[in-house]
Amino acid sequence: MAKKTSLNKGLEALLGDTASQPTKTSKSKNKPNQESNEILISTIKANQFQPRTEFDEKALLQLSESIKEHGVVQPILVRGLNKGFELIAGERRLRASKLAGLKKIPAVVVDVSNVQSLEIAILENVQREDLNPIDVSMGYQRLKNEFGYTQEEMAKKVGKPRSSIANSLRLLSLSTKAQTELKKGNISEGHAKVLLGLESTKAESMLKEILKQNLSVRDLEKMLHSKQPLITKKQSKTRDELNLESALSSKLGSKVIIDDKDGKGRLLIKYYSYDELDGIIEKISL
Repeated sequence: MAKKTSLNKGLEALLGDTASQPTKTSKSKNKPNQESNEILISTIKANQFQPRTEFDEKALLQLSESIKEHGVVQPILVRGLNKGFELIAGERRLRASKLAGLKKIPAVVVDVSNVQSLEIAILENVQREDLNPIDVSMGYQRLKNEFGYTQEEMAKKVGKPRSSIANSLRLLSLSTKAQTELKKGNISEGHAKVLLGLESTKAESMLKEILKQNLSVRDLEKMLHSKQPLITKKQSKTRDELNLESALSSKLGSKVIIDDKDGKGRLLIKYYSYDELDGIIEKISL
């Protein structure tokens, strides 16, 4: 038996095993055929809930050549819509099949609601290795906002650690410019994680340096460390500052340092792992 991927598990959690076990629904009087059949490509409409924003034309051409040689190995997922069908999952396969000149494509027809269609489309896309990091992050954000998913639930659906989900969501805190460069592949997620730890003006300055000098993540870190000023020792703190630091540290479960000078300063929250950072973010977001 072929090993099931995280995507299989995610879709099964919503629909059951579409390849072998038809999805049962008590609401549908006319249950559609849920086995893989070939249907006319001309009868398939685009997914109105498609979360993917970009498709690599070169990769589509490569896939179309593979389809010409071997056919469509994995059926697409559709639902009945009036006299035709609406695509739920498999847009790359559908587009590549059109490029390959196919008239029909193997498809599994399921009976799902608008909400389920969106949920499945997002789950399929966020697990694709060729999907850019920002589209993945936005997919997670939609699962959170539109379906009330927790990070733990998303992690189980897509078969990834919760820390991976949290780190992905943090990418949406990047500036618009940084997000654009990440989508284009001009900077990596490693670069993005470093930029997220910087003040906004500094982050924008370092982004320019990354693009100008083609800095690696290690180069970026070295540059930052070489320019990092030494932290001078703070004068003895007041009892109120110490009490507030203690209360915040207890609340967040991490060391909190208050650096105050005449009513102005900074609040430093220390963490020693991404899991610990995830916990801090969740507590702050409550």
